[in-house]
Amino acid sequence: MVRVASPTYRRQIACIVLLGLLGWPVAGWARPTAALETQPAGSREETEIRRLIDDYARAIEARDIAHFKKVKPNMGKEEEARLRRAFESIQSQVVKVTVLSLEVQGTQATARLSRRDTINGSIVSSFPQTLTLARGQEGWTIEQIGR
Repeated sequence: MVRVASPTYRRQIACIVLLGLLGWPVAGWARPTAALETQPAGSREETEIRRLIDDYARAIEARDIAHFKKVKPNMGKEEEARLRRAFESIQSQVVKVTVLSLEVQGTQATARLSRRDTINGSIVSSFPQTLTLARGQEGWTIEQIGR
């Protein structure tokens, strides 16, 4: 006997795979939330970085590859293909980001975040995330996404 997973279950699995492919832990499910959250900014650099982090969250929520590439322009073809497949497998995603700490040293910065995702209105993951950032001619961008 062959068991076929329901469409809802397949979407849930696809969401978990999306998080895993992007290097995000999938443990720590929590209650849904629908807002982006950052603390008040201080310096001009911090303000620009917080704007970048909000753009990053919006790119994920919109499942917009072009927008995602603007905040993380060094994304490779393989990473883009995985992200595209993952985005195609979900119907909706809400991302709440809280900036826990921000260290700026010249043209480099590290942002430590608490991130909570609500996927398809039912699956929620809460996890820490670290963004390595760089300031170039076009402004701040994400170089690396880690834990």
